[in-house]
Amino acid sequence: MAEVPEVEIITRDLRHAAVGRRFAGAEVLVPAVVRFPSPPDFIEALKGRQVTAANRRAKFILLALDDGTTLALHFMLFGELALRPKGSERPSSTLVVLELEGGEELQFTDSLGYARIALAPSAELAARLKLDELGPEALGEGFTPAVLGRQLRRRKSPLKTVLLNQRVVAGLGNRDADESLWQAGIDPRRLASSLTADEVVRLDRAIQAVLDEGLRMRGTQRDLFGVQGQAKHRRNVFGRAGAPCPRCATPVSHQRIGGRNTYWCSSCQPLASAPEVPAQSSLL
Repeated sequence: MAEVPEVEIITRDLRHAAVGRRFAGAEVLVPAVVRFPSPPDFIEALKGRQVTAANRRAKFILLALDDGTTLALHFMLFGELALRPKGSERPSSTLVVLELEGGEELQFTDSLGYARIALAPSAELAARLKLDELGPEALGEGFTPAVLGRQLRRRKSPLKTVLLNQRVVAGLGNRDADESLWQAGIDPRRLASSLTADEVVRLDRAIQAVLDEGLRMRGTQRDLFGVQGQAKHRRNVFGRAGAPCPRCATPVSHQRIGGRNTYWCSSCQPLASAPEVPAQSSLL
């Protein structure tokens, strides 16, 4: 699953492998993957452009080009990007191929076909993708307990739902939200505004620890060069409904909150007196 650590790893890889190089061409194998412009215009506009920078905003990879445009890639759930020699065998899940000068190509793949790519002048792309509306980056240097507390203070929705709102915390995904709440010992059904100052500090530290672990282990997917990351997709509670909690052996609970599968330990993450979110039917 592509969450912030996985996207950040690929972004860092691209800084070494793509910045300073030019695109020699592109192939769009699945037209619907290109959000804008049209696939023919996308191919024409990309050819000959040099990559000047590689950055990440939330789960978007942003490649700045030498003509003032930006190429944006979003993996959605299971998208991947791989650097391979030109002419290499392409997986059946290949969506777009970006050819680099020097005999290599970037293969953009997704087994579900949900991943997307876009190209436009930088200001236009930011507006169309609403990048300026995103909240503070959890991995950003300025992300502190004070910032997190301010983002949560006025939110009357369940904490899990609020943490996945990109306008509140940019890029924190479903897996890492559950793992962070488990580490902090906070029930995901709590109202975001109900957290005490001490709980906000615990949650901030847990978010940083979970993301840092993911980065140290280089994520759960293959990196740009095909090396498998060592982080586990199913760690302490995420995706482990009914399994024993690693801390107390209580069976891990599961419920859909805000339409997302959510996992927690009812013993380590007590609900206390906070109102409980009504259960929703779901499939694991």
